[in-house]
Parts: sequence; C-alpha cells; structure tokens
Amino acid sequence: MEYFKKVFKQSFAIVVISSVFGIFSGSFLSSNNEILYTIPIILLILPSLNSLVGDISTVLVSRLTTHLYIGTIPPKFKASKRLKEDFLGLFITISLSLIVLIFFGYIFGLAMGITIMNPFLIMTIIIITILLLFFILFITLFLGSILIFRRGGDPSSFLIPILTSLADFLTPLILIILIIIFI
Repeated sequence: MEYFKKVFKQSFAIVVISSVFGIFSGSFLSSNNEILYTIPIILLILPSLNSLVGDISTVLVSRLTTHLYIGTIPPKFKASKRLKEDFLGLFITISLSLIVLIFFGYIFGLAMGITIMNPFLIMTIIIITILLLFFILFITLFLGSILIFRRGGDPSSFLIPILTSLADFLTPLILIILIIIFI
C-alpha cells in the first residue's frame, strides 16, 4: 500500500503540472492563430516539430537516467566526456531529422497547393526554433536529472511527462516569437 501511495502522489503532481502546461499551450496557440494562418506551411509541420523535440528530449532523459544509475555520469553539475558524447550524438540526430522534416514538409506543402512564401526565411525560423529548444531542454534536463537523482527520485518518471508538455508549449511559443521578429 505504501508503494501505491508513493506512485499516486508522484503521478498526481506530474499530471496536474502537465495539464496546466497543456492549457497554456492551447490558449497560446488559439490566441495566435492569425499569425499561424498567415504561414500555412508552419501549421503543416508544427505537429512534427513538437514530436521531434519531444522525442529527442525523451531519449536524452532516458540516457541521462541510465548514466546516473550505472555511474557513467556523476551526479554533479559539471560536463563529462559521456555527456558531451550524448550532446553531440543527439545534436547530429536532431539536425538530420530537421533536414528530413523540412524536406518532406515542403514536398507535402507543395503537393497540397500551399503557397510557401520566402522558403529560406521559413526554414531559418524553423531551424533556429529547434536548435534553441534543443539547447534549452538539454540544459534543463541535465540540471533536472541531477537534482531529482540526488533526492532519490527517478528522473525519467518526473521529467518525461513534464518535458513533453513543456516542449508542446515552448515549440509554438519560440516559433511565433521568431515569426513576429523576422516577418
């Protein structure tokens, strides 16, 4: 019964936090739909962008948690060789995935008859968005993993659901801010 209480207590807080992020994300998107409608290609690839950021971040949390448990990364706030290797590997993965996403997004956009204004600028905005998110989430997840691990918690249990909701909120936020700045 103690285990049940522990799981319920931890899960309840995570679900509430994730739900709040979901409400903020939906509200933000609905209040900025005019901006998104002016660039229809963004609407086409936004779900894929969210998925890409969430997937890479989930892999990162899993790797960090595994490294902490087996001892290949010490629970300290300092860079290690293993952390640098993970960063580089995930950075290359997200970069290649982003190139493929943009390529297929434009192919589908053209096939669907979507007018693509200034493709270079749109690609630049998408690339900056994803790279900013990658750096923000990498640092946040590293710090969060260390803190949670030091307190005896499982970083994966806490960070994966929260990170998914955070990525769903930050992706359109940064994207819309960059659209406002550049267009």
